[in-house]
Amino acid sequence: MLVDDATWYLWVALLTTKDAAADAIKHLLAAAEKRGGKKLRTLHTDNGREFTVAEFAAYCAEEGIQRHYSAPYTPQQNGVVERRNQTVVAMARALLKQRGLPARFWGEAVVTAVHLLNRAPTKALKGVTPYEAWHGKAPEVGYLRTFGCVAFTKDLSQLKKLNDRSILGILIGYADGAKAYRIFDPATACARLARCCLRRESRVGLD
Repeated sequence: MLVDDATWYLWVALLTTKDAAADAIKHLLAAAEKRGGKKLRTLHTDNGREFTVAEFAAYCAEEGIQRHYSAPYTPQQNGVVERRNQTVVAMARALLKQRGLPARFWGEAVVTAVHLLNRAPTKALKGVTPYEAWHGKAPEVGYLRTFGCVAFTKDLSQLKKLNDRSILGILIGYADGAKAYRIFDPATACARLARCCLRRESRVGLD
């Protein structure tokens, strides 16, 4: 997870191993710089091996990125990201617990927590949302729905008049770069992107 110190805007990437962290940071930084129109000057991390490998150090040097490291066993020196990380973890846990979803949806809950926190006002910005501080405009929030609620997606494969026109699923997040929801289909155990009809207070139990 990356946090902009000035705006508290968050970026997150789900990784299978820590070895993939350096490449994920490169991609996130490139997207952030292109979107924000500014070059990153300083990157503050801990002393994890994924941040100290020679290849990543060379990349930062080539890009003119100054590196700052926290002292060992001193996470408070990187206080902003540590606080935001704790908030994201607590929020993701709450999203799963309040809808009774299993731990395998942890990644989706984390990404959703980041999505919501970027659009929530914070005292650190005097009531402004990180989204507005980063993008320069207030975020749209009318599309937000309850994580884990029942969702119905259109099924265009059934052409007979009396067949169902929708598939029952569970909302597990928002599509990145598209105006769509991520819907989990319990029948296929796969997620799909769709515009959907939602019932906010209903939920589906999963083992």
